[in-house]
Amino acid sequence: LTLMATPSRPSGFGASSTPAPAKKKAAKKPSAARSAAAEAKKATRERKKAERKEYRRFTVTTRQRRLNWTIGVGSVVALVILVIILTTSPIMSLRTIRVEGVNRLTNAEVVEQLQPLAGLPLARISAGDVARELSDVPLIQSVDTRVELPDTLAVSIIERTPLAVVSTPTGFDVVDQAGVVLWSDTVRPTEFPLVGIAPNAESKGFQAIVSALAAIPSDVLRRIEQITASSTDTVAFSLRDSNHQVLWGSSEFSAQKARALPAALQAAGSGGAKLIDLSTPETVVIRDAN
Repeated sequence: LTLMATPSRPSGFGASSTPAPAKKKAAKKPSAARSAAAEAKKATRERKKAERKEYRRFTVTTRQRRLNWTIGVGSVVALVILVIILTTSPIMSLRTIRVEGVNRLTNAEVVEQLQPLAGLPLARISAGDVARELSDVPLIQSVDTRVELPDTLAVSIIERTPLAVVSTPTGFDVVDQAGVVLWSDTVRPTEFPLVGIAPNAESKGFQAIVSALAAIPSDVLRRIEQITASSTDTVAFSLRDSNHQVLWGSSEFSAQKARALPAALQAAGSGGAKLIDLSTPETVVIRDAN
């Protein structure tokens, strides 16, 4: 019988090897001084940030204001320089006159009248200046101007319309509907009717004649020898290619009278002299002139 000795166990053999959890240390609360310092730093950062933002805004506003001021002053200076150039420089002075709208007048006649304006800066020439220089030309009713840089003035003219002829001691005057004498001649212009009363725009008889001539068809108008009126209701005219007399009457119903006139002349024929009474266009009367 053999006895074996049993080794002795080391201490701790068979016990759990998991270490015991360490005890947590309690978190330290920040001190009042440290909290105050952090708040001060945060406030400082916010203030600096606001200051930088305000500085940038102020800088942009100032720069924009300075830019606007510079542009404004520059524009004024440029305008002053431009005005000086336009009003004093010979570069933009009147050298060419182009005339538009003339019929009985010629371009040369108009250009000759405007010669006092030649060489003046275009910016200093107004429509009134042109109208003043052309005021001695009776055929011109109105005038308009247009500047074409660098040296051209376009002049657009509306002429008066010749209407009738008036006999004078020295010859014949051609007048328009306002009684303005457009030109004179020693020989009667046959394309216009002879007016038997003085051409006065204030005369009711002359105005009645003007109204009748404005309504009479052009093919008949060329055939009128003489037209007269002793009152506003007694406008009458004779024809140069026949012995017929036409009693037009007043200016009332002029359109109806103008439509009835060609047919009435055809009905009167080419025989003896007739009196064609158009004073009441609904009932035209044709009878012997005697």
